[in-house]
Amino acid sequence: MRKLLSGLIPDLAALKFRTQETEGVIRPVMWGYEGTEPRAFIENKFWAGLTDNQPVNYLKQLATYSKPSILLVVAPIPRLHTLWSELQRRVIEAGFSLDCSQNAAGIHCAASTNIGPILAVTSWDSILSVLEHETINDPEARGDLVQIRALCEAADIDAFSPLSREELTDQRTPSLVLELNSIWEEVSALGVARGAFDHAGTRPQASSERIGRYTYFAAGTGEDDQAGAWFGLHFRLWKKHGVTPLWAVFNPSNFGQADAMQAALESWASKEGIFTATDTDGSFVVACDIPPAEEKDSVVEAVLERFEQMRQRWMARLLSFAE
Repeated sequence: MRKLLSGLIPDLAALKFRTQETEGVIRPVMWGYEGTEPRAFIENKFWAGLTDNQPVNYLKQLATYSKPSILLVVAPIPRLHTLWSELQRRVIEAGFSLDCSQNAAGIHCAASTNIGPILAVTSWDSILSVLEHETINDPEARGDLVQIRALCEAADIDAFSPLSREELTDQRTPSLVLELNSIWEEVSALGVARGAFDHAGTRPQASSERIGRYTYFAAGTGEDDQAGAWFGLHFRLWKKHGVTPLWAVFNPSNFGQADAMQAALESWASKEGIFTATDTDGSFVVACDIPPAEEKDSVVEAVLERFEQMRQRWMARLLSFAE
């Protein structure tokens, strides 16, 4: 572990690791001590979301120590991209800056912060490969690592997990789904009333992986002036990317115009920190973030504003072609 971390902090001495210690409001999974002072926090993740204290309060705590330090987050490979984006967003929203020029073997992404500590992420596969290489002559340690790797594989989000009675009877789960459905339904109705989009000729649509409806932006009278989207609660995209339960999906047909919408929106989305992706069927998908800890009216307004911003950029694209 010290050799892995020293790729980012070259002067790192031998570390003693302790687990589940608490300091104020933070409780990293592992603490790496040099003598009596922490030099590293290691936070292990599978599919649980970040807590309110992660990563900002962890970085603030590390910044109080005298020597260079690092916060390393370990997660499954499919989650690294979205997890790193969320970590960066939280740090920037807290008023700190990041320098992403850091690089080291076995580390997926790393950035130094203006308050001192380094923030980094790596995968379970990478970290176990490093440890297995270092324990090649230690059969007992390698046996432990084999068990840990099997545990990581068992924690795969796609694996079926037997449901507990507590999960089956937890009424908060259907309540959450119903609340999320009510959000997109109100956004949909209010958006039509305000002219952000139009439902004429479209319909609601639901399947095992999503619940929502089709709609479109109408910027003119011609067919090429229309760009259609499916909008609503998308379970598969939510599971795959995290980020948010609500998504706008522009399919590659003449209705969705995925390529044109991507050209119109991708630069804006990147600048604003809005997550976008190309789905397996070629659709261009845009995350419709739900502000946490807000009243419902504020949430509806925020999601509708995302649609209005997309519509304006689509219209701007059409005008630029007309000129």
